[in-house]
Parts: sequence; C-alpha cells; structure tokens
Amino acid sequence: MTGTAPDVTGPDVTGPAVRLPAVRLPAGPLLLASASITRRRLLESAGFEIATCAAVVDEQAIRGSCAEEGIAAGDVAVILAEMKGQAALSRNNTAPGQCLLAADQILEIDDEMLGKPVDLADAVRQLIRLQGQTHRLHTAAIIMRDGIRIWHHLGINEMTMRQLSTAEIDSYLALLGEAALWSPGSYQIESIGMHLFTHIGGCHYTILGLPLLEITGFLREHGLRMTDNNPVGGDAA
Repeated sequence: MTGTAPDVTGPDVTGPAVRLPAVRLPAGPLLLASASITRRRLLESAGFEIATCAAVVDEQAIRGSCAEEGIAAGDVAVILAEMKGQAALSRNNTAPGQCLLAADQILEIDDEMLGKPVDLADAVRQLIRLQGQTHRLHTAAIIMRDGIRIWHHLGINEMTMRQLSTAEIDSYLALLGEAALWSPGSYQIESIGMHLFTHIGGCHYTILGLPLLEITGFLREHGLRMTDNNPVGGDAA
C-alpha cells in the first residue's frame, strides 16, 4: 500500500530502478501525477520513461463529501484519481498526445472509509480498528490524454489482519516510524507491514498502489514499445 510521502531516502521496496528506460510511449514520458515513492519506483522498475508532476487535492474533504452523499468507496477512489489528474494538468504543461497517470487508494471496512492517519495516535486507532478483521483496499488508476480521461481501472483487494496485541502495535509503529502516516490503514506490506496479515488477496502491484498489469496492457494498445537499447532485445512490449 502506498502513500504520498516526500521523496526522501528510504528502503527500496521494489528492487533497483532501471536507469535506462526499457519502454517508451510515442508522445514522450508517462506523466505520473503523484509524489508517491512506491508508485514511482514501480514504474521505474518496470522500465518506464516517466516524469512526475504535482497533484494536490484535499483528499479528506472530498472523501467526507462523498461519504455524505453515499458514494461507494471504489467510486470515491476513481473520483480522487481523476481529480488528482486534473490538478496535475492545471499546473503542468503536457505535449500533444502525452499520457498522464493518476491513482488513489481507499480502505473500506464495514462501509467506513479510512484515510491516512493524521498522527501516530491515529495510526494506533486504525490498527486497532483493522486487527482481527477483513477489509477491502480499492485501488483506482486513470489515464488522461489531451485533458480527457481515456481509461480507468479499479482493483479491489481483500486483506485480513491478524489479532494484534497492544505491545505488537507499539513495536510495529516504532519500527515503521513516519512511514505509518503515508497510507490509509497505517501499514506497508512491502516492508514489515506484511507481518500484520494472515491473508493478502489480489494483485501485489495493485496493493502497492498501481494496477500495473492493466496499465501496461492498455498502454500497449496506445504505442508503448520496448526501446532499442533494451538488453533483452525485441521491439514490442
């Protein structure tokens, strides 16, 4: 599960990044409307030529407004992803035909949506709320081109957290530190957060924050190709 942490040094959760792009789009780098380190590394490790662009929205206010209107959690994730994409487009110039990718995650338990914890005390409350139960993680991604959304995908993963003692929660948060505040649910399965679970269902990439298989499948239909300098050869992804 990923969040919008600042770009600081931290554990490399997805392996070494590919320094030379292995795949490219015809209209230039894929624009990533996210500050998430994990999302960026997922794309880099998959060989994408990317550029990041700012996308700032009031997620808590939007999520609260959607909850009042009874909008389903998955739909909220799609709405937030699109709003992030629009926010990025309003602050950054794009080349004609260039693709922009935005994503969002919503954690749902018993029809309640959880956002990022505001502090460590809130992280404790979230873990107490989730422990011993199954929740759903909704991961939405959208692709925009020339200011228009041309694709979206929603992946849903069921996650079951084991029973946790107070001491285990305190120890976990002490080890994870500020990273516990980067994502809803206060966990990071790409690192020590995997020890909290008895079952992790669905696509690993989707849980980390991007439905990467679906993204690449769509982009291959829109010109995504292997580069000539790719060491394994071939001219099509």
